[in-house]
Amino acid sequence: PMRLSGLTQLPGWAWGLLITALITIPLGVWRRAWRRSPSTRQLDFTQAHVDDLHFPRTFRWGAATAAHQAEGGLTNNNWARFEKGVRANGTPNIKTGETCGKTCDMWNLFEEDVQRMKDLGLQFYRFSIEWSRVEPRKGEFDMAALNKYHEWCVLLRKAGIEPMVTLFHFSEPLWITDKGGFTNRTVVNDFAEFVEKVVTQLQDVVDYWCTINEPQVFTMQGWVTGEFPPGKFGDYATALVVSENLLLAHAHAYHIIKRVDKIDADMDGRPSVVGIVKNWVIYKPRRWWNPLDVFLAHHVSNYFNTSFMQALTTGKTFLQLTLENLHAHHPILVDTLDFIGLNHYFHYYVGVTPQPPFVTVGFEDEAANIPRNDMGWDLTPQTLYDSLVAIGKYGKPIIITENGTCDSAVPDERRKKYLLECVYAVQEAIRDKVADVCGYIYWSLLDNFEWNSGFQPRFGLYRVDYTTQARMLTEGGRLYQRIIAAHQASK
Repeated sequence: PMRLSGLTQLPGWAWGLLITALITIPLGVWRRAWRRSPSTRQLDFTQAHVDDLHFPRTFRWGAATAAHQAEGGLTNNNWARFEKGVRANGTPNIKTGETCGKTCDMWNLFEEDVQRMKDLGLQFYRFSIEWSRVEPRKGEFDMAALNKYHEWCVLLRKAGIEPMVTLFHFSEPLWITDKGGFTNRTVVNDFAEFVEKVVTQLQDVVDYWCTINEPQVFTMQGWVTGEFPPGKFGDYATALVVSENLLLAHAHAYHIIKRVDKIDADMDGRPSVVGIVKNWVIYKPRRWWNPLDVFLAHHVSNYFNTSFMQALTTGKTFLQLTLENLHAHHPILVDTLDFIGLNHYFHYYVGVTPQPPFVTVGFEDEAANIPRNDMGWDLTPQTLYDSLVAIGKYGKPIIITENGTCDSAVPDERRKKYLLECVYAVQEAIRDKVADVCGYIYWSLLDNFEWNSGFQPRFGLYRVDYTTQARMLTEGGRLYQRIIAAHQASK
């Protein structure tokens, strides 16, 4: 290598080339990433008023829960085991040291909760089927559990609510965990067998199916950050394997549902409507003037957002994390989306730093005075609009399958403000024709077990007293009720 002192002896033409390279290479990186960075209309949220909201007649409103978070009594899955464990530094896997236990006991109180959904005016209810209940051991299916889920769907339909079933929402039976979970390609076949059994039993009452919930969240939290089971840190290579297997699991589930579900439960001419649930995060460079920050934000967004969606539309998989990458072609993935389920909660700022690990990913600086929820997430409804712009480019119908915030205050003013502004953002995306949005599903119907954060975050439209199991409608819930009623009245 050339010594630094040797630079002083370079001829003029060499100096010119060196300076040109130092300027043009970073500039080229910056321009490439800038062209791909989100640039959308900035909304004026002072215009968000309940009485001024207007949605298409066919637009539908809903709320969601997930089995492990809400049902209670689950002891045979990966989360039940994870909740009892500790990290390498001795701190509990669940930040509060809690276990899920009975949570909000929805398994026993579902009929009462359907009435609460009806009181809100919901037209969608999204929930998941707990794999460990239905198939506690390989090949052994609990028909009583499946029949109970069937009864739930019947109750929902009688209340005028469309069931939307999620087939994998982060929880798996221990016999799957013990063979490596989705690090093991054979689990794709195990999942396919589970899906076929569930769809066969529920096809007469369910038309809307979500295959996998937030595959990239499950992957990153489980194998990179260690915050989800199995609690691995920095295992980028395995994270890519899990990502690929989840893509294949989705594709197999899609084709099974199309083959098996021939009953049009809601009589709309479509026996099955199948999608995946994608958590879309807007990644912004921490410093727009820094080409490395801009390029890094683009790189992270490409893995977390665009590469996954491209795989589901083209079959071509190119996933990259740090120096690890996975490049494959799976024709089975091509065109396996009837709709896209969009989950959106926040955006991240990405930047380079001189200290290890040389990358920062996080929320806005505290000095920015951005409103935040109880988990420290920035409350910026603009990025919901930006996400709809980005995902609308894939040309598929979109249902917002999760959006909401946690607010333990009484009254829950942050929830009310954020909910109204997010609904306004959806209205504007429809008006601007940037996305074909068919419905909005709030997370969550009830307070519940918020994964590794335990019971402290309260996302529910209904506040839950975990001792008595009493439910109380929040002010945010009353606002949502008003929004739905206003839309119904305008039809």
